[in-house]
Amino acid sequence: MYPRKMFARLSRLVGAVAILSLLSSCLSSAGPEAPKISEQPKDRTAFVGQSAKFDFGASGKPPFTFQWYRNGVAIAGATAQIYATNPLTIGDDGSKYSVKISNAQGSATSSEATLTVKPPPTITAQPTAQTVNAGAAANFSVTATGEQLQYQWLRDEVPINGATSATYSITATTAADDGAVITVLVGNPGGIVGSQSVLLTVLSSPAITIQPVAQTVVESDPVVFAVSATGGNLQYQWRRNGSNIAGATSRVLRVAAATAADDSAAYSVVLSNTQGSVTSNAATLRVVAGSVRALPVAAAEVSLNKAGIAAVAFTLIRRSNGSVASWGYNTDGQRGDGTAGAPSDTIGTVTLPSGRTAKKISAGGYHSLVLLDNGDVYAWGLNDNAQLGLGDVLPRTAPTKVTLPRAAISVAAGRAFSLALLDDGRVFAWGANAVGQIGDNTRDAASKPVAVKDLTGVTQIAAGNAHALALRSDGSVWAWGANASGQLGEGSFKPSRVPVATGLAQIVRIRAGGDVSMAISQRRALYLWGENADGQLGLGSAASTDVGVPTGALRDVVDGAAGERGSIALGSNGLLVASGANDAGSLGDGGTTARNNFAAVSVVSQGIAVDIGGLSFAAAIGADGTTWTWGDNSAKQLGNSSITTTSTSTPTVVPSFDAIP
Repeated sequence: MYPRKMFARLSRLVGAVAILSLLSSCLSSAGPEAPKISEQPKDRTAFVGQSAKFDFGASGKPPFTFQWYRNGVAIAGATAQIYATNPLTIGDDGSKYSVKISNAQGSATSSEATLTVKPPPTITAQPTAQTVNAGAAANFSVTATGEQLQYQWLRDEVPINGATSATYSITATTAADDGAVITVLVGNPGGIVGSQSVLLTVLSSPAITIQPVAQTVVESDPVVFAVSATGGNLQYQWRRNGSNIAGATSRVLRVAAATAADDSAAYSVVLSNTQGSVTSNAATLRVVAGSVRALPVAAAEVSLNKAGIAAVAFTLIRRSNGSVASWGYNTDGQRGDGTAGAPSDTIGTVTLPSGRTAKKISAGGYHSLVLLDNGDVYAWGLNDNAQLGLGDVLPRTAPTKVTLPRAAISVAAGRAFSLALLDDGRVFAWGANAVGQIGDNTRDAASKPVAVKDLTGVTQIAAGNAHALALRSDGSVWAWGANASGQLGEGSFKPSRVPVATGLAQIVRIRAGGDVSMAISQRRALYLWGENADGQLGLGSAASTDVGVPTGALRDVVDGAAGERGSIALGSNGLLVASGANDAGSLGDGGTTARNNFAAVSVVSQGIAVDIGGLSFAAAIGADGTTWTWGDNSAKQLGNSSITTTSTSTPTVVPSFDAIP
């Protein structure tokens, strides 16, 4: 009997095991339970500034949770199935990444994947300066380390078409190549590095390309003369009435203070090198009497945009009560009222923060800035070059606050960059930086404000298309950015990524627009410099080219403005004079004939504020709040629906509008 019982029990036991096995099999067929890594994270390679992405494969019963680790330490917030790093630095090279996956049944941890971070280029051999005879070849080269290298050579900060290898050659130099500044940018996905800038000297007989310019200044104000020439290795000797001036052996001659004895003096310069010599034309200096007088402060302000395209023009007016009016182009929200749409001559109001008033306004190319009474700066409009300073490139249709380290006391908008002057005398800039508009000695655009390099004690700022001016408390004027037309005022016609001195002193007001700069002295003398292709400097036939140094043009001036192709000055008597192109009637003289000297703007009287903007339109505010506009009206920027033509050459009152309510 025993064996039979034993067999029965064994049979029951085998049956139980079979049932358990079947149950287990059924449960198993319902799906996996504890997580299992089926594909490990893979090693990644990326460049500095890029992001690396890690993923993996796994099986198990959902739902799952994830936690990524860097070098064995949990990464805060890295709880998704895929992990993408922040922009990499070289310090991330060699770091290891793993992931732990968990569910209710258990967890599994992956193996570690190694991250390799490739650096940006490093220049190991810089280009060297070259001196050659005219007609000979000039060869430049650079050596750099790094992967996936690309090259772009620049001449005076302008990219040279086709110069995209490690070497650059001019096969046959000419006199015009003398003085060219050559630089190369070396880049890869990790970044761009610029070489040192080197000079190309081309030896030939001296030849003057820009003569010294005759000018008029007020007694005791500064005088600046300059000459531009080719020839290579030039030496200079300035003369006054034919006699050498001791120590005056630079390309630029600066006289700290003109005297009555200097009136009608003739200044010239002799240039020489081993190939020969040449003497410049004589420039006559007129010195007139004048006295120190404070400049008036206008109760209201007008600012016109700098786009340089007629169809995108708009107008801003800061009223005496601190509100801001706007009209004209509005595709990107330039009206600042939260809307975007077609141009309109209906007067709108910029939406300022509740309880705040405007102290200063400035219109750029397609964007605007406002300084509020509490020192805050707000921006709106187009933002394709990060000119709003908000850390992105998204447009804004209403004023949005710009984060600055301190309260501001002034703002200035260039075509695609912006400036703010802080109450401690520092200047911050943001936006486009192709030719050094930011002033921090870099080549990168800035999406948020950065400090202009080595510039302190500033009391005023101004911005043109792509250059900037700063007036310091000692009366000196500094400039940076574009300089192809000489708008920086130091005579070189080369751009600068840091502020340079113009040589002016005793200045109390600065203005900039287009590629022109302006300064007004404490004796109310007006200096202009920069582009003169349309005669906008108002220097007459004496200056037919661009002028690279501040040049005395008018006296008894309290304000002024420069635009793309014209300039306007406001006299102590409240009357306006203008010079330059006049194709849309922007000079306001009732006609459309260009002129290269200043002549009266009709109709306007008792003016207190003026601006000229866009391609060719202008505006002025009178002491009683009357606002006049004239010139091009293709974007309805004149604010007057009764003007049915595309332009008017006669200043016309903006109806039903008071700038001084």
